[in-house]
Amino acid sequence: MQFRSILACVLVLLLLGSANPDPYPDNYFRSPLGIPLYLSGGFAEMRNNHFHGGLDIKTQGKTGFRVYSAADGWISRIVISGSGYGNALYVSHPNGHMTVYGHLNGFRTDIQEYMKGLQYEKQSFEAEYFPNKDQFPVLKGDDIALSGNTGGSAGPHLHFEVRDETNGAPVNPLLWGFDVKDSIRPRIFRIKVYALGNNSLVRVRDRKTGGWKKITYGQSTTIEASLVNGKHVFTAADKIEAAGDVGFAIQGQDQHDGSSNRLGFYTIQLTDNGSTVFKSTMDQILFDQMRYINAHHDFAERRKSGRWFERSFILPGNNLPIYQSDRRGILSLVSGEKHAMQYRVTDAHGNESSLDFMVTGIEPTPTIVTVSNSEETAFTLPFDQDFSYRAEEIAVNIPTGALYESGRFSYRAIESTKATNIYSNIHVVHSPDVPIQSWVTLEIVPTRLPEDLQSKAGIVKVASNGSISWIGGTYDQGVIRGRIRNFDRFAVGADSQRPTIRPLNLVANQNLSRVGEIRVRIADNLSGIGSYSGTIDGRWVLFEYDAKNAVIVYRFDGSVPSGSHQLELVVKDNKDNQTTLTIPFVR
Repeated sequence: MQFRSILACVLVLLLLGSANPDPYPDNYFRSPLGIPLYLSGGFAEMRNNHFHGGLDIKTQGKTGFRVYSAADGWISRIVISGSGYGNALYVSHPNGHMTVYGHLNGFRTDIQEYMKGLQYEKQSFEAEYFPNKDQFPVLKGDDIALSGNTGGSAGPHLHFEVRDETNGAPVNPLLWGFDVKDSIRPRIFRIKVYALGNNSLVRVRDRKTGGWKKITYGQSTTIEASLVNGKHVFTAADKIEAAGDVGFAIQGQDQHDGSSNRLGFYTIQLTDNGSTVFKSTMDQILFDQMRYINAHHDFAERRKSGRWFERSFILPGNNLPIYQSDRRGILSLVSGEKHAMQYRVTDAHGNESSLDFMVTGIEPTPTIVTVSNSEETAFTLPFDQDFSYRAEEIAVNIPTGALYESGRFSYRAIESTKATNIYSNIHVVHSPDVPIQSWVTLEIVPTRLPEDLQSKAGIVKVASNGSISWIGGTYDQGVIRGRIRNFDRFAVGADSQRPTIRPLNLVANQNLSRVGEIRVRIADNLSGIGSYSGTIDGRWVLFEYDAKNAVIVYRFDGSVPSGSHQLELVVKDNKDNQTTLTIPFVR
């Protein structure tokens, strides 16, 4: 009887285990490299306008390490690009996940040859291909590529991702137990406190001077933290008093053994008297949610100080699904109440740090009524409704969902009659400290644009020193119409200048019989390189594009015989200005 009971229990446990298998088994994926794993970038690490979608694995400052398939599967996508992930492979696996390998120097020979044939067929360096399941099957540990530094990479490394193929979302690879040694607890550098309500008040006392720092509605203050005897404490503040609605944010970093690179937190939890007020967990993030990083962190603070403060309260227009919260993380303080607050942060290996502090409720401040600057036009700017603003020389259309919180829209025009490189007044559209989630339509009237420049015109951003950078757009019925994704200072510019072509290792009639490649720098002054093409003796040849260095490279592959030849390069910018360069050479 006892044996039957034990057997029944074992069967129940087995059934439960099979019904709820571990979604991240440690032994499913192997390392994509044959060297120890040290990270220069972690999953969901904060980057400009996006969370990092994978791991950046160091390759000892070199290229050319063998890259291995992390599990059985098939190569389902191949991309060659001069920007982004550069040369990249995507491997689909039977478990419903995909692994991604980016910034590769080159692919396995059969893949490389196939893609080169496709490039010549399409006469394009940029190429993308989706093989069928049987074309390039791989086994776990198969050699599939060489590590590199292609695309937007800032140095040799392997960008590695795991994605959920059901929705395309990158998933934290460290959940699968990759062998990254980590015994280091995260560090907490400082927190911020925000006065969020009209009658909110926050007071912070300095223990050394006894002085109080006071903030009211719309303001915030930073409180420094230090690590003392293994415990995080405030460096100088010894008392926090507050009234009304307040929010918090935290800044810090994580590291792992053997690497000095700064990584991000896996979880952030804020509790009030032991109850969770806010928690964020970096398990997975959809690509179309990545830009919500500008709601997750304090965008204006980042612009001002360069610091990444992660909010522990959720802005109304922040649709990230990574949070658990009570009242969106906002704390409402009543006079006389004591709030024992604790920040607890972890990394993906379970290392944990905390910061404890007390907040005491006090009487609120009188409600503040704000008055807009009389020199600016200001209107209520709702985050949850379409908004349009039109003036004599400008129109702005902001769709629902483009903003994370409501505010006051501001606009002013600056006369620019003396500027020689712009063809309108300068239009200061709202504040660059306010982030934008989706595209905003902008129309500007070119008040002094010559007719012969209409096809070359576009919207430009104007820096405080007068320099301009290209935004884009086209001339249409008397206005330049384009799209922006940041508020700033804008005007109408024009690009009528042809791109430049400068050979780096070739002069006319040079003998290249002992040279393995032709290197040429191509550049444009404003609108950017739109397209390029190279031929030798009238036959299209493959010039690879390294966009970050503005260099194109042709590698001799045996198809150019001995004798005299003629190289022709044609480069166009994004406003169809064209430069052609012809150079004879000997091979």
